[in-house]
Amino acid sequence: MSRNINISSPPAPLLKERGEAAANKVKGEGYRVHDRYWQPYTVYRVPCTVHLLPFTLYLLPFTLYLLLLFCSCENRELSADDPCGDAFAVEVVIHWDGIDPADKPQKGMTAHLFAQNDRLLYERAHLPADGGWMDIPGAIPYFSLCYDYYGNEYIHFRDENDLDLFEAYSAPATGLYNSYGPNSAMNRAATGEAEENTVSEPYPYNFFVTRNDSLFTVKPVSGQTQYLHFYPENVLREFTFLILGVEGVENINSASGAISGMSAAYRMRDGAKGVEPSTVLFGNKQGRVMWAGDSITGVFCTFGPADIEHLLNRLTVGVVSVRRGYYSGTWEDTVREQIAGALGQNGTLEEQAAWRLQNSGYDIVLQNEGRLVIPDEPDDGTFIVDVGDYDNVIVPLPVR
Repeated sequence: MSRNINISSPPAPLLKERGEAAANKVKGEGYRVHDRYWQPYTVYRVPCTVHLLPFTLYLLPFTLYLLLLFCSCENRELSADDPCGDAFAVEVVIHWDGIDPADKPQKGMTAHLFAQNDRLLYERAHLPADGGWMDIPGAIPYFSLCYDYYGNEYIHFRDENDLDLFEAYSAPATGLYNSYGPNSAMNRAATGEAEENTVSEPYPYNFFVTRNDSLFTVKPVSGQTQYLHFYPENVLREFTFLILGVEGVENINSASGAISGMSAAYRMRDGAKGVEPSTVLFGNKQGRVMWAGDSITGVFCTFGPADIEHLLNRLTVGVVSVRRGYYSGTWEDTVREQIAGALGQNGTLEEQAAWRLQNSGYDIVLQNEGRLVIPDEPDDGTFIVDVGDYDNVIVPLPVR
């Protein structure tokens, strides 16, 4: 059972009244998780002193009975943060070493602790980006996570209450690419390839996660501050590309892209990527795909390739011309090898930076070789469309 207590103030709370309580109760506020939003609720704490005692001495036996009843820790349902319980205040400290302060999630971070021996027991709190306070039961070893629950617009969560199944995943997307691009059902069927799921590029290109390798146990020592430390890292990866020798660049009005064979899921317990390949759409935000001279440059952000050894990565760039014609080019040769080179032996950012230095400043460099040609006006090989970019449609899914 989860306590789901929010220690800090959540965004835009809407008060949810429980109703009038009996006399002599102290009213307070707390927050618990409901449908992925921190909902406020009202708690009533029964004071452990009876102010009418001088007036009820003649009812001393009955008064003592009431006092024991009200102060009993067996009545914890009266208050989510009952001071009679066995929980102890823990200060959660979130360190942002080496991360630009501007990238810290404005909506805070979520600390999530799973009991080692009881997977149905967990503690969760939404805290400011630098941390805050949690009330955590003592003498229970916890596996502790901290992650950016609200920060990324196109990352959702599933199986949040099960440590082994808990995943972050990219939101599904639809658009022109699904109908006309190389990943469309028609084109895949024609080449005998399996159709991949199509997902949105995570935005704003950061997803911060950290986990502690050692179990965390609160010591049942009152009056002593206990600390839980987290060191978040961005688990998303950006790749840059350069396409040389594109014909008709001056006729481009807008451009977007897609990259196949990428992972669309991230397992929170150990950071393993999902193995099912997906196609990631990118470029619907300004500045992600640019064009000048005879070249097109771009950047896409993903959890990384699903399987770098056995899957091809197909890069597609689609453009809408000034005459509203739609054109696309596709590249497969060397794309997987160049992504593998950018990841390096250990997958570090330092290895990626070194790869770019020797690869013309990009992760992927490709020659057009006639794949993408944008004429002055639509010809017989194109069609007219009424939308720019991919016009992604995000499909909302229930999140538990």
